[in-house]
Amino acid sequence: MDERRKYPRINISFPVECKMLQSRDYFYTVSKDLSLVGAKIVCNEFLPKNDFMKLSLNFINKILDVKARVVWSSQERASERFSTGVEFVELAPQARDELTRFIAVTQGS
Repeated sequence: MDERRKYPRINISFPVECKMLQSRDYFYTVSKDLSLVGAKIVCNEFLPKNDFMKLSLNFINKILDVKARVVWSSQERASERFSTGVEFVELAPQARDELTRFIAVTQGS
């Protein structure tokens, strides 16, 4: 399949701490994929589109804190869990550099 995204995704699973900014609820989950502009995470409940959250991405030797917006959420087939796409917003230059390095190293391995 032809990847038409401006920023290609890498399939990678790592721990993610999520804190919803509106409700202040928080939960722990894992990622399914990652790009320079967003990620897919697994959630136990539906997250409304355009809700904002703070994510702590645990890259083993580095934890990266980013603000994200829910772009979509859909129930996984034969499961009670939801796959949720988030877009990183207000990404600081240093965080963007860290993310770029992490993706480059991961793609190279």
